[in-house]
Amino acid sequence: MDNLGQICSAALQQYLSHGEARGLDIAAALEAANLDAERIRQPDARIPGVSFQTLLHTLIHQARDPLFGLHTSEFVQPGSYNVMGYIAMSASTLQEALSKVSLYEKLVGDMGTTDTQVTDNQAAIRWQCRYVQQPARQHLIDNVLGSWVRYARWLTGNEKLAPAQVWLEHPRPRAALVEEYQRVFLCEVRFAQPCSALIGPPDLLQQPIRQPDPLLLSTLEAHAIQQLNQLGVETSLGQRVKQCIQDAIGHSLPRKETIAERLGMNVRTLHRRLADEGHNWQKLLDEVRLHRARQLLCQSPAPQAEIAEALGYSDIRSFQRSFKRHTGITPGQFRTRHKSDL
Repeated sequence: MDNLGQICSAALQQYLSHGEARGLDIAAALEAANLDAERIRQPDARIPGVSFQTLLHTLIHQARDPLFGLHTSEFVQPGSYNVMGYIAMSASTLQEALSKVSLYEKLVGDMGTTDTQVTDNQAAIRWQCRYVQQPARQHLIDNVLGSWVRYARWLTGNEKLAPAQVWLEHPRPRAALVEEYQRVFLCEVRFAQPCSALIGPPDLLQQPIRQPDPLLLSTLEAHAIQQLNQLGVETSLGQRVKQCIQDAIGHSLPRKETIAERLGMNVRTLHRRLADEGHNWQKLLDEVRLHRARQLLCQSPAPQAEIAEALGYSDIRSFQRSFKRHTGITPGQFRTRHKSDL
C-alpha cells in the first residue's frame, strides 16, 4: 500500500460532522479505521493517512451517496484547515490567502498538493490528490474543491462567488448529479478533465477578504512555521522571505532588518542563509515587486505614480527604470499590451 502520510484531526471533522448529520454510525466507522474517538477530537493530533482512507471508505459505504465528498464541503470552517484557515482569514485578498497554501498545506495533511497558475487571461487553482484508491480519491477531490469555493464565499462575504468553470478528473455522472455539482459551484462543471481545478479570470483572486489583519497574519505565520518545524517539514528561507515581502508590500517598504527579526535571525545570518540557497535580498525584493507591478498594471487603472509608491519605490522614474530593466519594456507599454484585461 502507498504511503499516505498523515492528516490533522481537524480536517476529519467535516466528514464526521456530515456523517453525524446523516445519522451514520460514526462509532463503527472509527472502529473500522482503528481510530480513538477521544484522540481525533484533539486539535493537534495527527492521524495516519491509511486510517483516514479506511474511515472515508466506511463512511462512503454507509452513506450510499455518490456525492458524499461534495456534500461534506458544507461543513467547512476555519478550523478545518488548521492554522492555515485563520491565516487565510487575516489575508487581504483571495490571492494572498492562496499564496499561503503552498507554504502551509502540510499542516492540514498529506492528502495532496495545490498549484496556482495565473496568466493574463486565466487563473487556475489545481489540486493533485495523493490518494489513488477509489472511491476515496473522487470524494476527496470533490470535498477539497467544494470546500475551497464555500470557504472563499465565507471569507469574502459573497455567497454568489463562483469560478467560471470547475474541472474534475472523474467521469461525467448522470444528469441529476451534474445539476447538484452546478448547484454547489454555481458554474459550469466539466468532467473527464486532465486535472481537477477551479478556473476563472485573474481578477477573481483580487476579491478582498472581509477582515484583513496584517499583524495577526504575521503572528499566525510564525506559529505555522513553528508547527512545520515540529513536524520536521523544512520551508525554504527564500520562499519565506518572499512571503514576508509580499505581506509588507502596500503597507510600507520592506526592511531586511524587520523581516530578519520576524524570521528569528539577524541580518547577517539572513544574508548568509539566502546565499546558501542561491538567493539574495535584492533579487527576492525585485521578484516580488515585479510580480505585483504586473498584476496592478493589468488589473488596476491606478496611475503609475501610485503603483510606484505602493511598491516602495522612491519615485515613478525609479519604478519605470526597474520595470524596463527586468522586462525590456516600460510599464506603459506593458499596460497597453494588456489593456483588454482592465
